[in-house]
Amino acid sequence: MPAPIRVDFYFSPASPYAYLASTQMMQLQVETGCRVDWHPLWGRALVNAAGYNPSQAAAVSGQFRPEYRSTDLARWARLYNVPFRNHADVVIPDPQRLAIACVAAKRFDAGQVFARALMKAIFVEGRTPADEALCLSIANDTAGIEPHLFQPKMDDPETAALLDASVQAAVAAGCFGVPSFVVHHPDGGSEMVFGNDRLPLLKQAVRAARDAGA
Repeated sequence: MPAPIRVDFYFSPASPYAYLASTQMMQLQVETGCRVDWHPLWGRALVNAAGYNPSQAAAVSGQFRPEYRSTDLARWARLYNVPFRNHADVVIPDPQRLAIACVAAKRFDAGQVFARALMKAIFVEGRTPADEALCLSIANDTAGIEPHLFQPKMDDPETAALLDASVQAAVAAGCFGVPSFVVHHPDGGSEMVFGNDRLPLLKQAVRAARDAGA
């Protein structure tokens, strides 16, 4: 039996679209037999490293207007039938620190459990501020990682290096924002699919890669 197709899921825990996409990853695995590997990063670091930031362009697309994004997010949540709340009242002092916390959790082999809980806290429960104290609480409550163990891992330079490595890997794969997905083909090639709204294309790419390696 061939090995399952591997999909790298690059996400920012502070991104509402990454949260929405994350709610569909289990279904993707069930429907296609693929394996999804979660890679947290800081979305702004990725767009900067990729050399493209649409929010700073001379003519900004209307899709970035706050009122439209709120409507769009609510529509996707209804389509997926998943809980979602307007997160505008959630204070996120340091989005990069949230990504660091997700990487630290990965080093305890609890990355996906932690990331799911953190995004739920922000985009479902509206817990604020979404800061380091919240991360320590979630690590303890969802993964059993006590604060005196989790805090040093967050501050470990190796954790920051791993976060930077994820950004560089994403850029090398052609990613320019979150959520992004990289489908690895059996022949060693890969293809990138960007955006929560392109999950049908992601599913198609995974099935094509699977069939090619059958």
